[in-house]
Amino acid sequence: MISPVPIALAPAAPVPGPAPWWGLPVVAGGFLLAGALLAFLAIALSDRRKLNREDRRRWDREIRDTYLEITRHLARITAFRNQVLTDEDDRRLRYQAGADALAGMREQVAMLEVIGTPALISRAHELEDRSGVVVSLWHELINPGKPEYRSLNTARNEFLDAVKDSIRVEQYQPPT
Repeated sequence: MISPVPIALAPAAPVPGPAPWWGLPVVAGGFLLAGALLAFLAIALSDRRKLNREDRRRWDREIRDTYLEITRHLARITAFRNQVLTDEDDRRLRYQAGADALAGMREQVAMLEVIGTPALISRAHELEDRSGVVVSLWHELINPGKPEYRSLNTARNEFLDAVKDSIRVEQYQPPT
């Protein structure tokens, strides 16, 4: 049987020599690359946030402008309803003005179908439908108490609320 090697005869631990000449530049280069990568990622994320914010502002402006156009068309639809027209030709002209305004409103609603939220699109279609009913009453004098006109005003107010929600305008809440 072989006896174990005494501790005194164990091999000596290697003596560390000088560091290789390329070690320090490699470590420094690694930190430099990591710092550059972090800076690139931070700038890319910042630019992305800026672009998203600018896109949102642009779409909000488009929605606001479309709302204003729809409101102008709605004003044209209801503008001549306060006049009593006895001449049939004048009534037809009133109907034609309302029909033209309704066609313009439909174009703007089509624009909202591209850029609007589902809730906004739904409210715009509701307003368009109610406006069509009012245009079909071309032969009558406007009667604010008539259900068609009340529903038109309700649809207009709901559309305005949907626009405000879509472009993140805070709604006024009266104090309770």
